[in-house]
Amino acid sequence: MDPRLSQLLVLQETLSEQREIESEYDIIPKRRQEIEDLFGALENDIKSAQTKIQDCEAEQKTRELDLSSNQDKRVKKEAQLLSIKNKKEYDATFSEIETLDKKNQRIETRMIELMEEIDKAKKVIEEKTAELELKKSQFSGELGSLEDRASEMNASIEGAKAASQEVVDQVNPNLYQRFIRVFNSRNGLAVVAANNGHCGGCSVRLTPRIMQLVKRGQDVVQCEACHRFLVWENDELIEDDQALL
Repeated sequence: MDPRLSQLLVLQETLSEQREIESEYDIIPKRRQEIEDLFGALENDIKSAQTKIQDCEAEQKTRELDLSSNQDKRVKKEAQLLSIKNKKEYDATFSEIETLDKKNQRIETRMIELMEEIDKAKKVIEEKTAELELKKSQFSGELGSLEDRASEMNASIEGAKAASQEVVDQVNPNLYQRFIRVFNSRNGLAVVAANNGHCGGCSVRLTPRIMQLVKRGQDVVQCEACHRFLVWENDELIEDDQALL
């Protein structure tokens, strides 16, 4: 086999190992994010409930002031009734009192609703806080393990990169560029066997001339369809080199 192809085979193996380690490492931050998102969702529910309580309490104060103001107005209107002798004026003032009563009824109804909303929000806070504490307890061990695993994987990745770079340094730069384009575009499979007359990557049938070149193993040959690098792994010898002519 052409030494250059041997180098590419080794490079494919080291890069594949590196990619596998990196893929495994990528799972760690994703899993950590999933757990943190779970915590975040519960914390947001708690904050939303707290904001709800603040808004309701602020509205309660406003409603209480409105109710107190209306009650003061009502007292004054009732006092006016005692001194009014004109029926039309009396009816108008009495109508104003009725309007104030209706407003106060609506305010009181709304204040009851606000109290109920506050109670619901407090219940949400209680439930979500308990759930958050439980989840943190459940996932604390896993989070610690993820951190430890991340440290281990970082060391493994650096080792894999160093091993890959050592091989890369031995490969012709132009050949490496050709190889890495195929490696990246073909899901990490850039060097394949062609022993059965077909490309081991895309299964396209290879021409007799291509097969003869691959069998001779004296040059770098690529599949005309997928551009993968082809190698001959059998011990079979070529009997007729004239087939190349």
